[in-house]
Amino acid sequence: MILKVVLTIALAQAVRSRVDDRDPASQCLWWPENTAIQLRLSVNGNPETPAETEFAAIVAAMNTWQTKLSACSSLSLTEGPRTQTRKVGYFDKETNENIAVFRLRRCSEIAPPGDACYGEPDNCGNQFDCWQHQEAAIAITTTSYNPNTGRILDSDIEFNTPTFIFSTVDAPPCLAGAYSTSCVATDVQNTTTHELGHLLGLGHSPGVGSTMSFRANPGELSKRTLDADSARFVCEAYPAGRPSQTCFLEPVSPELGAAAKGCSAAPGGVLLAIAGLLLRRRRRS
Repeated sequence: MILKVVLTIALAQAVRSRVDDRDPASQCLWWPENTAIQLRLSVNGNPETPAETEFAAIVAAMNTWQTKLSACSSLSLTEGPRTQTRKVGYFDKETNENIAVFRLRRCSEIAPPGDACYGEPDNCGNQFDCWQHQEAAIAITTTSYNPNTGRILDSDIEFNTPTFIFSTVDAPPCLAGAYSTSCVATDVQNTTTHELGHLLGLGHSPGVGSTMSFRANPGELSKRTLDADSARFVCEAYPAGRPSQTCFLEPVSPELGAAAKGCSAAPGGVLLAIAGLLLRRRRRS
């Protein structure tokens, strides 16, 4: 199959993900109008966070986007029943779910060296239920889409628990080098709000203070709140009562595809982005 790479373009000050980041005229990624997007959380959650606070934090992030979607958009984003599924990606002739999963182990620690799973994107992660992506990535959103039309088919979020301490408290920020779940380390709601922007079709924004900024620090909570441009994106890309704004006016022939890009951090330091990581037909954000 031909590999596809992610690209982003500007919608006002928001940045839309595209099918090909080498071609600024390529198709944006989009959900069809009136899509009821259901995100299902893995029943396993994150054993490191107290009680089930990680679930509440993810739902809070979903509600932040849903509040805006319900005001001006044809889409909806809701929590589905919790799932046993831990496999990311879109698979023909299978039941596909949009999932959020905390990966608890590194693939490098449990997948045998030289295993065939390393030759295919996400194979080790799905086969051994482990974190296969770059060590510095805090979370990855894998969006599967039609590379000719940009229509999104499936989107899954993975959290890098082996490297980062995910917290759910509101204060105080952790001191450098003293990260724990009792202070704000890598905030689950902050991270999820950003990743849900990718799920909806947003790329990274260069804007300071944007929900979709590729930078963040341990202790950050600001992405919990949508910036004006990211909020406006859902109104302009998915206007209520109108078709989704796909960047192309004419239809193109369908062919399944996907790509990926990632949000990352130097451990204990500033969170940076690794954009455009393309593995077979998947986009990671």
